[in-house]
Amino acid sequence: MTDLETIGKYTIEGVLGRGAMGVVYKAYDPNIARTVAVKTIHGNLLSSEMGKEMLQRFQTEAQAVGRLTHPNVVGIFDFDQDRGTPYFVMEYVEGKDLKSLIKQGTVFTAEEVVRITTEILTGLSYTHKLGIVHRDIKPANIFITEKGEVKIADFGIARMDDSELTQVGSVLGTPSYMSPEQCIGAGVDARSDLFSVGTLLYEILTGKKPFRGDQTNAIIHNVINLKPEPPSQVRKELSGSFDHVVKKALAKNASQRYQTAQEYIDDLAKISAGGRVSGGSQKWWITAAVIGALAVGGGVSYTQLSTDSVVVDPASGSVSTVSTVADSSDMSDIGYSEPERLAAKLTPAELDKVNRLLDVARAHYLVGRLVSPQGSNSYDAYRMVLGVDSENLKAKQGLDEVRNRFFKRANILWLQGEKDEVRRHLTLAEELFEGEPLLDELRAQVRKG
Repeated sequence: MTDLETIGKYTIEGVLGRGAMGVVYKAYDPNIARTVAVKTIHGNLLSSEMGKEMLQRFQTEAQAVGRLTHPNVVGIFDFDQDRGTPYFVMEYVEGKDLKSLIKQGTVFTAEEVVRITTEILTGLSYTHKLGIVHRDIKPANIFITEKGEVKIADFGIARMDDSELTQVGSVLGTPSYMSPEQCIGAGVDARSDLFSVGTLLYEILTGKKPFRGDQTNAIIHNVINLKPEPPSQVRKELSGSFDHVVKKALAKNASQRYQTAQEYIDDLAKISAGGRVSGGSQKWWITAAVIGALAVGGGVSYTQLSTDSVVVDPASGSVSTVSTVADSSDMSDIGYSEPERLAAKLTPAELDKVNRLLDVARAHYLVGRLVSPQGSNSYDAYRMVLGVDSENLKAKQGLDEVRNRFFKRANILWLQGEKDEVRRHLTLAEELFEGEPLLDELRAQVRKG
């Protein structure tokens, strides 16, 4: 059963996939007699307050992929709207996605792994030169055709260099495959995609994800902190050269990774030719240069990549710092102004506490830990700042951001049918945001539902 019989000039033949944002259909183009894939966005999402942003992101995907013509990238043919539903028409790929192949237990030979990874990197090398970062490289977005060709799909959250849609502070992607800088909402570049290819390479080599966890927060913690077991220790027949390639690809600090897809391809070619790849001196795990705020006991980690790293105790809210080496290429400065007012009002110890708490609050905000009832969170950290400095503008603005994002998240969850989760949001909101008009709107929405 499909939702539509036609969309635009295209005849719908079946459903290829459904997601939170929309549906992908198999369709037929009668004008040139070919099968295509048609991707749409759910109309109810477009009618929400988030609809404008979602539509803009959808259009960004069409613009990004429409510029690409490469054998390792799924092509796009058309973009339009029909009866209020935006859609674009893509190349239909006969084959399976890598996620399905992994799930069914496919064991890839070392030669197959090198070929698949090389073709992914070849496609990314092309897109990166055009200024497009995919941002969501994962097995579900890699298709293997019946002829064995590799194609990259779904540039739905791609970042174009001239686009202002995806800003620093917006965490987009799939946690198990995201780079550390992407996990915290910092600025990303092509090296973030290369990290994601490293996670994919690890998985098709070993059959296991390098970064796992029961919840998103746990996965993000592991991405930022975990040292994965070398592939050759998981699968004994693998060459130790794969260990070195994966180690470099998964470096926490982007400056220690492969800097271009071609560098990555060159090392894989050495393995294919029977040569050896030797590693550098950097460690797999996170170093002092990239340690940030860590919420222990099941919380989240945050990589600041700046001169001060912050460690938070979620039970007490206490913070401490360690000196680190800055890498300004990986994250923009999140320092705070008002130095003269603060210096006149606060003691040096209070000023230090306020600045550290502001960093902690921002860290939690970037990874989506807004008002969690357990452990450290953005709301509590901003409230602690106001306990020290009741006039702090950054804290007041931060609380407004937390509140708005919290209610926006609740609205999206409602549209997606997650009504139990929305009720939990309402319970929290009644404790924290009493008197807010947005709370009254949420109450009314839940009552109607």
